Amino acid sequence: MKDIVINTERKYSATVIPNVFIDHFLSSANGAYVKVYLYLLRCLTGTEMQFSVSDAADFFDETESDILRALKYWDKNNVIRLTRNGNDITGITLLDLTTDPSVITPSAVKPNANIISINNMRSEVSKPAAEEAFSDKKPKKDDGLMSIPSLSRDDVARALETDNRRWLVNAVEMYLERPLSSEDQNLVVFLSDHLGFSDELLLHLYELCVEKNKKDIRYIQSVALDWYSHNIKTVAEADNHTLLFSAYFNAVNKAFNLGRLPGDKEQKFINSWEEMGFTPEMVKEACDRALISSGKPSFAYADKVLRSWNRDNIKTLEAAASKDSAYKTAKEYNAPKKSRPVSKSAEKYLNRYSQREYSAEDMLEIERQMIEKSMGISIKREG
Repeated sequence: MKDIVINTERKYSATVIPNVFIDHFLSSANGAYVKVYLYLLRCLTGTEMQFSVSDAADFFDETESDILRALKYWDKNNVIRLTRNGNDITGITLLDLTTDPSVITPSAVKPNANIISINNMRSEVSKPAAEEAFSDKKPKKDDGLMSIPSLSRDDVARALETDNRRWLVNAVEMYLERPLSSEDQNLVVFLSDHLGFSDELLLHLYELCVEKNKKDIRYIQSVALDWYSHNIKTVAEADNHTLLFSAYFNAVNKAFNLGRLPGDKEQKFINSWEEMGFTPEMVKEACDRALISSGKPSFAYADKVLRSWNRDNIKTLEAAASKDSAYKTAKEYNAPKKSRPVSKSAEKYLNRYSQREYSAEDMLEIERQMIEKSMGISIKREG
């Protein structure tokens, strides 16, 4: 097929897209990230457009966290440069992409580079409308739960020497709104180098935890290890897993009225119920039965119920009700039959008459009369 020539007769102001951007970034970048970059270019074509994270989020019908993630992505890939004042981003510089983008450094930014001003742009994420290195290290298990091993300071320092890692640490610090401790750095390096978390997945981890106001390293670590145990590799998989976890947690919370996130051992129970293939509705039913039988929230009792159902391959509420009905019928059938007691009125009637007492002679006479009657003869009594 011959090439098609594209022409236009329209006259309009244009937004120029660098060819280098199309050649090097368009095929690999997330579509949402590309839209944000194009929006930045459009903001430079006239003074009538002012850029802010909230305006961009409204324009694309996305969350502010999505816009921030896109900005950080382009900053990491040397397409733009973010200017910061502490935790605030005060400016965005669109870098000159006429050179090889892989060698662009902060010093390559020209003094007269276009800068988009951002008023009080916070790095804090707003809530949405919702194994090459250290290959000998493995997550340790303590009481059946995995924990992160401590890497040497030299290993962590070497891992953080690269530009990409410095950018990653800086982005995590923006989420947590504090400098990273040595323990924080250990976690970032271990998740990235050993457990294979991509930069996007790792930042998504911190974003979700911050959204829940959970900045404690123990909580972040537990979520990360839960993702690792479920072989989660992408942001989409993490989001799906989070929704599934929410469904199971909501089922337990409705039954037990926890009013808090489950602890480590409680989470182990929930994970095992999910692995057995029970739906959140079945989990809630088991928890309801545990509460009724024990009079208190009992994960252990609910686990006994679910394991019993699992042995009998009962996976629906209908099958559980059928088993209950069969059990009740069998119990009633096998129950010992009790003789019918004499009513008080009948007992009172019988007791109105005195009971006659018989002597030995009386019994012999009764026996003689019965024999005579049955044989049709007369037996002479002695004496």
